[in-house]
Amino acid sequence: MSRKPQQPDADFIALQEAVAGEYSLDREIGRGGMGIVYLAHEVSLARHVAIKVLPPALAARDELRSAFLRESQTVARLNHPNIVPVYAAGERGGFVYIVMAYVEGITLGERIRTRGPLLPGQAARLLREVSWALAYAHAAGIVHRDVTAENILLERGTDRAIVMDFGIASAMQSAAISDDGRVMGNAHYVSPEQAVGERVDARSDLYSLGVCGFYALTGQLPFDAETPAEVVTMHLTVTPPPIASLAPAVPARLGQAVDRCLAKEPLRRYRNAESFAEAIDLAFEHAKEIPAPLRVWIGRGERELPARLTIVGMSALLGVALVTASMHTWAFFVPVGIATTMSVLPVLLRLRRVLKDGYHVDDLAAALREHRLLRSEEIAYELSQRSPLAHRIMQVTLGVTVAGIPLFGFLTRLLENGSLGGRDVVKEAWLYGGMFICLGVGLVSAVGLGGNYLRQKLSARMSSATISFWNGKWGKRLAQVAGLGLEPADRPAVGMPLLTEVALGRATDHLFQALPKARRRELAALPATVRRLEEDAAKLRAVIDAFDDQLAMFGRDADSGTKRDDVERDLRASRTLSAERLAATVAALENIRLDLLRLQMGSAGIESVTASLEAAQRVGEQIAFAVEAQSDVELLLADARLRPHDAHRPTDAETNEGEVADDDADTPVGGVPATRG
Repeated sequence: MSRKPQQPDADFIALQEAVAGEYSLDREIGRGGMGIVYLAHEVSLARHVAIKVLPPALAARDELRSAFLRESQTVARLNHPNIVPVYAAGERGGFVYIVMAYVEGITLGERIRTRGPLLPGQAARLLREVSWALAYAHAAGIVHRDVTAENILLERGTDRAIVMDFGIASAMQSAAISDDGRVMGNAHYVSPEQAVGERVDARSDLYSLGVCGFYALTGQLPFDAETPAEVVTMHLTVTPPPIASLAPAVPARLGQAVDRCLAKEPLRRYRNAESFAEAIDLAFEHAKEIPAPLRVWIGRGERELPARLTIVGMSALLGVALVTASMHTWAFFVPVGIATTMSVLPVLLRLRRVLKDGYHVDDLAAALREHRLLRSEEIAYELSQRSPLAHRIMQVTLGVTVAGIPLFGFLTRLLENGSLGGRDVVKEAWLYGGMFICLGVGLVSAVGLGGNYLRQKLSARMSSATISFWNGKWGKRLAQVAGLGLEPADRPAVGMPLLTEVALGRATDHLFQALPKARRRELAALPATVRRLEEDAAKLRAVIDAFDDQLAMFGRDADSGTKRDDVERDLRASRTLSAERLAATVAALENIRLDLLRLQMGSAGIESVTASLEAAQRVGEQIAFAVEAQSDVELLLADARLRPHDAHRPTDAETNEGEVADDDADTPVGGVPATRG
């Protein structure tokens, strides 16, 4: 619906005459196929309202007028923060209208047309809030039937998603294409079952919401054509492209959740709006709060990394120039060694301060992981705002510098050999001055380009590599070097939220170190067993994530077949087995911790701890089966993909079975992610 204010016309004047004394019309604020919207002032309550008037051609039809009033009265009973409240509905002077709350903001469609696609986090919030609103309305027996980007309002200042026009489409149409061939409503958002006039339910609204999500994430509609009738035909016959193929920056599970809503068959979509909201919540992981010392440690490192790498790189170029001028190989290592030392020493000092505050090396990796979630959307925004001209200028400047510094070194050598007419103080000053000016200009350009490249091209890889480094043995060794001579903190710092097995392992280490030396010698196998359990839990979480990704692919595939259904059941059974093994692994760690506590309190003997260790070792032996099951199911999955002829559309006779089976198959896309302890 267009929201451009219009000049008063005959309809405006006639409506004002009809509602005079109750409402004072201000201006037209929107117009579309479902009616005209006016901003008005309610006289009795002294508040702004929006009055939506049924188009005169439709209001003249008695059955539509009655249905419109009846549906409006039903919708007026809805009370939800993400639904525009309907205050009243009436008929006056030949006009049929509803009175709604006036919300300052813009529609989702206008927001995308003027500013481009939403960032993944913004889109996830919008889809979740609209799903909540639809779930509330569906529970009241109301199907929207016209969920479009023009009927989703983003409130100014808060960006809260508010759904408009509930029930209006229900009163005005029963099929997307009328008997005379005209397309009713917005053809770009119509569900396949609505297009052919079949009975619609909550899943029809989910299809339309999937179109809105597709539009919000990619900036384009899944189907478009020259005529509305052609668009409706595409909804019936054409499979939309996966969001990942159009917007690679969108998190995979978020894109797959929206893709699943666009399945042609209602049974292949989510069972209800609550399930879709849950899938969105699970698909888009929200970053947790990072303690201030760790935020400072990450921020300083990010800001200084491009400059430090650039300084080392430019020092290498300077070393090349010095070697060219002096013909001594050792001259290369002087500037490089100084630059490397100056770059590494501050890193160690900052790390030492963080360790002195009581943080653990695991906290560093966890903080980096949460920071990566925060930065992903910021990087996407930076990519859209980068100036191509400034970037090109820096590239040219750096290229001239890289070529110029060795040239200055070569000219300096010629000067010393007398090839430039003998040595001269002025000539040397010009040469060395020019070399260092060139170096300075190139350094500025290199810092800018290096920062852009690291943030926009290598950010994800660098983040993963950094997290792996701090999780690995070299990160722990560097932390040991930085922490040499440090006394334990008086009180432990408030670290990052940890996985349950990591928190249990850390607590077990403290309890073990508090035991007398003789006890520690008797339980010498305990630390290795605890580390093994932590590693096993990490493997199982990775297996569960892999199963979730594979199940998400099944969920968004509109085809079905006996072979593929069997594979999907195998996937779910294997995932359940892995989840049970994960629970057993964490329970084994918990038992060890509790036995150590009892041993410390004197309420249990060392035999109890030994028994728990033996049980934990038996649990570890079972983990390999879960990993092997993952490989076997991947082979089955690949085999199923190679058999497209096995796919078929469920018949009416299978529909009831499909409804029952779907309750089990309706695991949200992405499944259950790694649980945070």
